[in-house]
Amino acid sequence: MKKTLRNFAIVIAMAMLVVLLTGCGGDKLVATKRTEDEYMGNYDEKLEITFKDDKASEINMTYTFDDEEQATTMYGYFSLVTSMFVSEDSEEANPLEGMEVKQDGKKLTIKMDATAYVETLGEDEDTADLSKDAIKASLEEEGYTVK
Repeated sequence: MKKTLRNFAIVIAMAMLVVLLTGCGGDKLVATKRTEDEYMGNYDEKLEITFKDDKASEINMTYTFDDEEQATTMYGYFSLVTSMFVSEDSEEANPLEGMEVKQDGKKLTIKMDATAYVETLGEDEDTADLSKDAIKASLEEEGYTVK
């Protein structure tokens, strides 16, 4: 009896540890993909999407290039695109204000909020489906492995 109780306690403790470490698995989606592109070169992609109330709230994209020069080129490209939306004369809000681009060697990291994410998709924030199921289906359709 003591052995059964001890084993049961160990199983309960392990289950609690899994729940604590994974955050119940419901708040985050991780998608990965290897891409070989003539223009961008070869790179690994990792997308981490955090959800709040079943709607994407923060998107972190990490591109790890085989070549550091290609990472630098793509950093320049993304920086240029984000700067094109900034206008000193405009009173309009910058839709990419919630986007941050960084480079560290061969790694390019892009962090953005939902507003910037929808803008990069070319969709309207009010009508875009940012639910976990819709984003997961879309990523899988594009060839990502989603967990």
